[in-house]
Amino acid sequence: MEKAFWNDVASKGAILGVLMLASNIFEHAMLLNGTMARMSIVGVEVLVVFVLYIYLIYRFAKSHSLRYIPEEGFPYGKAFGYIVAISLFASVIVGLGSYVFTHFIIGYKEYVDGIINMYTNILSSTPMPAQVAGIYEQTLEQIQAQPEPSIFATISSAIWNYLLLGGFVGLIIAAVVKREPNIFGNENE
Repeated sequence: MEKAFWNDVASKGAILGVLMLASNIFEHAMLLNGTMARMSIVGVEVLVVFVLYIYLIYRFAKSHSLRYIPEEGFPYGKAFGYIVAISLFASVIVGLGSYVFTHFIIGYKEYVDGIINMYTNILSSTPMPAQVAGIYEQTLEQIQAQPEPSIFATISSAIWNYLLLGGFVGLIIAAVVKREPNIFGNENE
């Protein structure tokens, strides 16, 4: 049963990871060429992908819960662990893919320059007091001065983000998909 569990987690985590990586790449590409219209498209895309993420987690967990025999059930702890494990597998794919996209496809310097340009365009179009503008300028200088993150830092950041997201979503979905053991079998069905 353990091998089947990990095979299922790996396959469902890979599906979710590829979907979330595609979303991540799309968001970065749109934001780096940032106009306000593109940023609003990203806002809508983030909401759609979040709903899709929740739906897929629910479907995967529900499907997995039906594999357990009725006498065994699918308790809350197993459901929550399954969801967190899927999120963990997805996060590794997202972290690795994001690192490759940022560092090798775009180039890290170009990526940072794109982020700085995006924020500069936003700040220049928004009237604000000089003191607040100075704080933003210092922040942008700090972003430029940051060293390039390693692959391990990028992956661990993705793991942390997706474990939090998967944990939060998992708390709710695990309560929905759990099944109590039926020690008398399915006599009435």
